[in-house]
Amino acid sequence: MDYLIYLLIVFVGAAIPLIEYMVVIPIGIIVGLPTIPIIIIAFLGNLATVLLLILLVDKVRELIRKRRREKAPVPEPAEAAEEDSVEHMETEADDTAETSAYEKYSSKQTQKAYKLWDKYGLPGLAILGTGLLSSHLTALMACTFGGNRAYVSIWMIISLAIWSIVTGVAVHLGMDAFFR
Repeated sequence: MDYLIYLLIVFVGAAIPLIEYMVVIPIGIIVGLPTIPIIIIAFLGNLATVLLLILLVDKVRELIRKRRREKAPVPEPAEAAEEDSVEHMETEADDTAETSAYEKYSSKQTQKAYKLWDKYGLPGLAILGTGLLSSHLTALMACTFGGNRAYVSIWMIISLAIWSIVTGVAVHLGMDAFFR
């Protein structure tokens, strides 16, 4: 029974942003729990909240875009040229709104993530960002930078699996070397 409680604590701990697998896996292994179940449970706990975040970020983004379209003035069908110019203005307004939102929330972590996005694309941001920043922050940035929800999910699953295994194996081997 205690073992199941420990696994539940690992799952919940890995689901908490900024604690994630990076803290939970080493603590679980140091406490003496088996390495492979800890890696799997921490991966699943972190993955659950990352996928939830990806789903919610996309829904909120769709809702905001829908409201912008509803609030935009509807052009009168007087001339086709006026209609084209209004659509062009709406597109420019959406672009400037997204640009100003990026500038408003920019930080060193955001700038680092955006550089990774520009240089390596979604796979690079997912793999490098998960190890350097945080999996939740990386997923949020990937969605904010315009990544497709399905591709962001796939690459975050791959990235979390890689980093969970690397962290677990490194801590396990380090503990073996330390206690020899």
